[in-house]
Amino acid sequence: MTIQHRTVDIEAAAKLWRDDLPASQIAKRFGVSRNVIVGLAFRNRSLFPWRGDAGKKTRAPGPAKMARPRKRAPELKREPEIPATAYDAERLQSAKLLHHLTAGECCWPLNTGGPYLFCAAETTGRYCRNHHARSLPKKNEGKA
Repeated sequence: MTIQHRTVDIEAAAKLWRDDLPASQIAKRFGVSRNVIVGLAFRNRSLFPWRGDAGKKTRAPGPAKMARPRKRAPELKREPEIPATAYDAERLQSAKLLHHLTAGECCWPLNTGGPYLFCAAETTGRYCRNHHARSLPKKNEGKA
């Protein structure tokens, strides 16, 4: 006998549920899987009362496992902001959004905060000459 989603079958399954039969045994009687009965009970909560945590496995008594303390992640140092120059202000007139850039255009960001605008000057590399020079560290900068 397979369970139909008819009121008669749902009520018969609900009666077996209220008689404390496990979902697997109810499923065997109807010739369906346990998940069909559990789903039926979930969709018809008014007919299938909650049984609490009766089916859940409990831990054996004993000392609780202690979690190992986690190592803290090292604090990241902020990159120093590169100040804008007069060249950047001049390039703002022809600046483009990132998705409008094509290959061969400088992708140096000209502003902070959205929408981000990029230089877009013609170049053979990633940055135009001016921004490429600014991206390299100064000779005295790297030494302490």
